[in-house]
Amino acid sequence: MATSQKLTFSIVFKKGLANRNRLPLDHVITTLQQIQNMIRDVGRKIQRDAGEEPTGDFGIELLAGGTGLGFQKGSLQTDAVVTKNFEMAIPTLNTIIHTTDMLQRKREKDTLAISDYGEEVLRRLPKIAAIQAEDKTELHLTLKQGRKVVTRSHLGERGRKTLKSLEDSEFTVEAVTLYGKLRELRDISRSEEQSGHFWGELLEDNGYYWRVRFRDDDQNKVLKLFRKQVFVAGDATYYKTRAPRLEAREIHEEPMPDYVNAFDRFSEAYSDLFGDVEAEEVLADMRD
Repeated sequence: MATSQKLTFSIVFKKGLANRNRLPLDHVITTLQQIQNMIRDVGRKIQRDAGEEPTGDFGIELLAGGTGLGFQKGSLQTDAVVTKNFEMAIPTLNTIIHTTDMLQRKREKDTLAISDYGEEVLRRLPKIAAIQAEDKTELHLTLKQGRKVVTRSHLGERGRKTLKSLEDSEFTVEAVTLYGKLRELRDISRSEEQSGHFWGELLEDNGYYWRVRFRDDDQNKVLKLFRKQVFVAGDATYYKTRAPRLEAREIHEEPMPDYVNAFDRFSEAYSDLFGDVEAEEVLADMRD
């Protein structure tokens, strides 16, 4: 459903330091970056499920002029406009707004049901919440189509407390095997994690990423597999507000699949169906 009306996404900081018409520049930039990452991550999932290429790109541009970035009556506001793929941009931005609104509205005894899309938002919000707590600000989000408000929400102290309650691990699953590309190897200071380990990131083919903790003893092997397609086995821990973690027990390079031999075995098992057709002919037809 295309729309001829301008689609505007507003991000407003209120209260706290904003009431003094001042905010640390790096706090503003970090918050905007995290929101952009939410849009990208949620958008990719929604696009993928809709059968589109999962780019997470909606051509979002900051608006200049009177509605652009600036302090107004104790708040800092920036407006951004969507310039393409409105059909996917609307549910993407609505997911971000609805998720923050659920955190703010949740009461102690309420059950919080977050969608699969909303979990991508939860993983980005803790960094924003930490900045808000330091600056004592509230984050307000609004989506407008033309002059009409589609959805709006804000994240304040209550929402931050709800988010904090979700930071503990959800559950652990033993003996999980993951397939994907190994990237971003790094050390973590001993104050954050016990010594004897280092970290990496595994990007699955479906676009999900995992935090993987390796043992120092496996360093040489892991370094040789950096940026390669691998499979990793270990125990998985799932979180609400962070990417899942895998305690790696073993890692190996994933061999390139031999489709021709695989099809030969398949066609042999179903010879009555395929007859004398060669594997190369079927694969050529599939590519066409």
